[in-house]
Amino acid sequence: MADSKIDMCQREAEEVTVLMKNNVDKVFEREGKLANLEVRSEELKIMASDFQKTAQTVERKTRWEKWRWYFICAAIVLVIVIIIIIILAVKFGGGGGEAPSNPTNP
Repeated sequence: MADSKIDMCQREAEEVTVLMKNNVDKVFEREGKLANLEVRSEELKIMASDFQKTAQTVERKTRWEKWRWYFICAAIVLVIVIIIIIILAVKFGGGGGEAPSNPTNP
């Protein structure tokens, strides 16, 4: 009877040993997976930072393109207004500083 209890205790101890070995293996496996996830998260962080920089550059370029067209349109309108003012000044201004000719006085 004492031998059977000892055998039973040894079997239970062996089962516990096997379970502990399995648990240790699983812990090491999880550590490897966690390390892999950490590396991947760092890579994603770097990629996100690069993407943000690229997005800011594209936004600035797009904004400059938009404002460039505004400046071009404003310049065209300004040139047209100046041309109209010059045409009106020549037409209604009387021709400028020429002295009128007086046929009665020699």
